[in-house]
Amino acid sequence: MAYSNRMSSVLGDYANIRTIPAYLSAAYLLAGLYQFGGIATVELSWLSYTLGAEHAVLVSMGAFVIAFAGSSTRQFENYEPWEQAAIAIGPVVILGEHLTAEATDFLIGLGDPLGMQLAFLATVVSWAVAVR
Repeated sequence: MAYSNRMSSVLGDYANIRTIPAYLSAAYLLAGLYQFGGIATVELSWLSYTLGAEHAVLVSMGAFVIAFAGSSTRQFENYEPWEQAAIAIGPVVILGEHLTAEATDFLIGLGDPLGMQLAFLATVVSWAVAVR
């Protein structure tokens, strides 16, 4: 009886660990949508608090760092040159759009919402390559 409980507990823990990448992916995508205008506003009604763009950047970058650190290769040198470029574009776009007016102006200059959609797409590609 004790063995059965222990095995089901181990299997349950393993199943929970395997869901972490899915949660990180969902958080990364939702934060990206929020940062690049796909989601208009996120408000915590009970607290009368509205999340800002800085929250989206923190979630995106945090998820990116955790996922990249947990990838099977873990070393940037193990990626092909095109993969390294794709991975680097994600954080550059996320931080560039948030920290510099020039990047935001450039993206809006491409078309409003096209520029932000392209930025979001670039971060999704970066994410997909990093967590492969």
